[in-house]
Amino acid sequence: MEQQTEEKQKERKHDRRKLSRRKKKAVLAVIAAALALLVLPVMAWLYMQRSMETITKINMPALFIGAGDTKPIQELELSNIDVSAEQKYKDIVFCVYSTKSGLEYNIQLAHTTNIGFTYTIYKASLSSSDGDVSYLNGQYKKGKELNGNYLNKGANGYATDKYHETTYDTYSHVQAAAEPLYWRTTNKETLPGSEHNGNYINYYILRISWDEKVQDNKETDMVYLMAG
Repeated sequence: MEQQTEEKQKERKHDRRKLSRRKKKAVLAVIAAALALLVLPVMAWLYMQRSMETITKINMPALFIGAGDTKPIQELELSNIDVSAEQKYKDIVFCVYSTKSGLEYNIQLAHTTNIGFTYTIYKASLSSSDGDVSYLNGQYKKGKELNGNYLNKGANGYATDKYHETTYDTYSHVQAAAEPLYWRTTNKETLPGSEHNGNYINYYILRISWDEKVQDNKETDMVYLMAG
């Protein structure tokens, strides 16, 4: 009788150990899946940045992009857009600058299409007062819209697969809105011959606009600017 009891106890311990191993495997599987979901978008964005370099040659380190009047690019604020506001656009000021004058470059823009924003880039100029846009303690006058076109935009408004491989490599499980659109100026821009605080600077306004169909549903988009 005692022997049978001991055998049953051993069987229960064995079953518990097997169950514990199964739980550990299940937990590890969940962690692995979560890491995959985190890593894939990050890797995809890195591929996106690399693909921008394949579209146009980059002049580095001669050219720089800054926020406002040559402020660090980290200060370029694209968050906190209130789509429910009466004004259906937000203006962001950036600049392209160098210590050398006369450099030529194209402006490129890449963005995903989760939200349905429209992106338009205008020339701008620094203003001492009464500017059209106030940004990072500076005043800027809005000029004419830059001519440009999308390199991979389909008839449905989403990106075609033209740059899919350079953006995501062999990864194929990509939502249509996560496939980035690539836009580039038609003509090259040229840095001015006049100096400002030790740099030759061109100013631009990136206008992000939307219509009533865009709702505050917590979606996010990635936006990438480059001059080269």
